[in-house]
Amino acid sequence: MKLRYLIALLGASLGSHGVSAAAPLKVCLLEHNAPYSERAANSGFDLATANAVAVRLGRPLEVVWVANAEKITEIEDSDFPTQRLRKGACDVLFSVPGPARDSLRDMPTLALGKPYYGAAFELYGKTDEQRHEIRDLRGAPVAIQAATVAAFALHLVGAQPKTFFSPVQALAALAKGEVEFALLWGPTASYQLTQHPAPGFGSVTHYVPPAALAWNEHLATREADAQLRQALDTALAALMADGSLQKMATQNGLRIHPPFARTYTLGEMNNLR
Repeated sequence: MKLRYLIALLGASLGSHGVSAAAPLKVCLLEHNAPYSERAANSGFDLATANAVAVRLGRPLEVVWVANAEKITEIEDSDFPTQRLRKGACDVLFSVPGPARDSLRDMPTLALGKPYYGAAFELYGKTDEQRHEIRDLRGAPVAIQAATVAAFALHLVGAQPKTFFSPVQALAALAKGEVEFALLWGPTASYQLTQHPAPGFGSVTHYVPPAALAWNEHLATREADAQLRQALDTALAALMADGSLQKMATQNGLRIHPPFARTYTLGEMNNLR
């Protein structure tokens, strides 16, 4: 009798506190969104981050894959599966740019966590390039991707933007000497350089993105899930502190920064004049 009671008590304890009974952490990821997530290869920075966070929370990870167009390359793209999150298909999204008034527009039931890394338009050129501020680009031909704020920034500093339809084309023009620089969205452009190396070219040393071309990235949850959001923020802060986040970014070809103190606003853009 006593043995059966102890076994029952142990089972109840494991059911309420054990890892085996922990609810899965459900994360929505886009199927075709390299370098953040790629279903076919079961890879990507957001997938790696989700796995690391789930381990820290002591919860199994459940990935909810969401079909999408295969080309998502710039900050302006908005193919985030926020509707899936809002409807409860998953618990969290990763790498959502702030502020919430832009990325979560018309979705008051969703909320962003604390910024856990920064991403920006990065400057690419010859590896021995000495010009490393955006104002140094005055008069220089600079490759950009079509329909991005990079064009506006370059006009303000007196550069000569040359438009291409993808980061791959822009970087190829740089390698061929058709332009002197490329100003491209860092995470995807750096990833493309890992896939298509261009000897003698890369990120310009000492370049610091201006606030006008920088964004902070956050996790997103439902507004009501405040306790989960706090736990996720804590886990991400630990991954930043011990270097794991940067390591995962490097392994997946991303160029990231610590969260920026100041990010894109129209005022910051006007400061480039």
